[in-house]
Formats: sequence, C-alpha cells, structure tokens
Amino acid sequence: MKRPFETVKEVFFDSLEKTRENNKFIFEHSDKFMVWIVGFSIGGLSLIVINLSKFDKTFSYILLKSILVLLAISIISGIVYRIAFYTYQIYFRQIEFYLEGAFSNKEFMEIEPDDLTEEKDFKEVIRRLKEDFGENVSDMLDIYEQADTERKLFLLNDLKSHYKKTGEWAKKDFELAIDYAKDTFQKAFGFSKKKVDKIFNDNSSAKLKVAGWITTLSFFLSCLSFVAVIIILCVAY
Repeated sequence: MKRPFETVKEVFFDSLEKTRENNKFIFEHSDKFMVWIVGFSIGGLSLIVINLSKFDKTFSYILLKSILVLLAISIISGIVYRIAFYTYQIYFRQIEFYLEGAFSNKEFMEIEPDDLTEEKDFKEVIRRLKEDFGENVSDMLDIYEQADTERKLFLLNDLKSHYKKTGEWAKKDFELAIDYAKDTFQKAFGFSKKKVDKIFNDNSSAKLKVAGWITTLSFFLSCLSFVAVIIILCVAY
C-alpha cells in the first residue's frame, strides 16, 4: 500500500503527460483550422483587391471597406495566434520541466533542510536524516540512551550539526549540477550566459497567462472576422 503523498505525486505526474498530449492535439487541429481560415481570408482579400472595380459597383464603399478590414483582421489575428501559441508552448514547457522534477518518482536529497537547532528529540533527528538524506544512523540510538545527560546533549548537538552540514553539502552539490546543466545548454545551443540563466531562472507563469490570453483572443477574433465577412456577403449580395 502506497503512502497518500506518493499516490498524489503519481497522479499529478501522469496528468502532466496527458496535458502534454492534449496541448499537442489542440495545437495540431486548431492550427490546421487556422490555416484554412487565413488561407480563405487571403484568397478573399486578393480577389477583392484584384477585382476592386467590379466589387465597387456591386457593394457600397463602406460595406466593401468593412469587408476588407475584417479580412485583414482575420489574417493578422491568425498570424498572431500562431506566434502566441508557439510562445505559450515555450513557457509551458519551462513550467512543465519544473513540475516533472517536483512530481517525479526520482528521489534526491533535501536541498532546503529545516533548521533543527531547537530540536530536542534525538529520534526525530535520526528520522530526518533518514528521510531527507537517506542516511541511517539508528544504531546511535542505543549509545544515546545509555549515555549520561551531558553526553546526550553532546550527541544530540553533534547529530544536528551533521544534519546541517549534510544539507549544506546537498545544496552545494545541487547547485553544481545546475551549473553543469547550464554550461551544457550553453555549449550545445550556443546560447549566451544571460540567455541560459533566463531559461533556468525566469518565472514563466505570468508570461504563460499572457500568451494564453493572446492565443485565445486571436483565434476567436480571426474566426469571427471571417464569419462576419461571410454573413455580410450573404446578406448584402
């Protein structure tokens, strides 16, 4: 029987894969649809511009200008949609990278250990060493229980000091790994140090929201503009 904590992590980790697949499905199908919309809008705009004199006789100036503006909006919005969705995917991937690390089943040492300065329970320090760093020092419990008061205090403080130093070492080792990853990215893609630091440290949540809103608005604006042109032509013709 798994711990509730582990079960929750697995559920969210599995949902990341489904979210990735859903994003891919949505992009592929919406992009195909947008290509058709923009294609028809460009075709309609070109047809009207080439035969402007003929259309000018059929439709009023205001109506014709409205159609041209709506087609232009549809085309521009379609282009903005593709750019915004691509940007959204970049920011989402950065956040997804963080979430994969947080919810994955791969275990690693605690890099932000708690301050145990005020901890007085020897067993708790032993438990934390085991849980945070995988270090089993339970054999010290017998030594602690048989020691006198002064010796117990020494052993407790020594173990807490060991916990703190192990945490400092784990954090330093993590930072070395991140520096190695940054250096590898920089060499592999030819990025500048500033660019690599931005990729690893930039908070993309706000930018993801903006890109998401732009993606949604541009998609519907392009579609509605094209539909409005069809309605106008049907009514006015």
